[in-house]
Amino acid sequence: MDLHFRALVVDDDAYSRAICTTLLRQIGAVDVVQAAGGAEAILSLLEAPFGLVLMDWYMPDINGAGVMQVLRDARLGQRSMTPVILMTAYANRENLQRAKLLGVNDVISKPFSQEQLRRIVQRVLRPAAEEYAVV
Repeated sequence: MDLHFRALVVDDDAYSRAICTTLLRQIGAVDVVQAAGGAEAILSLLEAPFGLVLMDWYMPDINGAGVMQVLRDARLGQRSMTPVILMTAYANRENLQRAKLLGVNDVISKPFSQEQLRRIVQRVLRPAAEEYAVV
């Protein structure tokens, strides 16, 4: 499956954003926008559509849960369906359940490899690609 998508990376750690941006470009992202926190992510999501959001759960301004509540609001139309992969170093049962309840598509535990990220991105983007496939 060829991956060509526009991505938003949301993390309050600049080093993590840089690493994720590099990894996403290596697996097919044609454009990667970075946001240093939840508020910046929400503004980016309102400005332009993305094919994928890769987001940290814990951020100082608006956390991942807050971003998800805004993003999954039906008033955003098609953008409310944007696939989201949650990155976390704290993948406990409570966080995972809350993330799924808020509409996160998948979760990846930090630290992760390029191959782990590629597999999850493929899994998350496959349903959208199949929906628009020409038969």
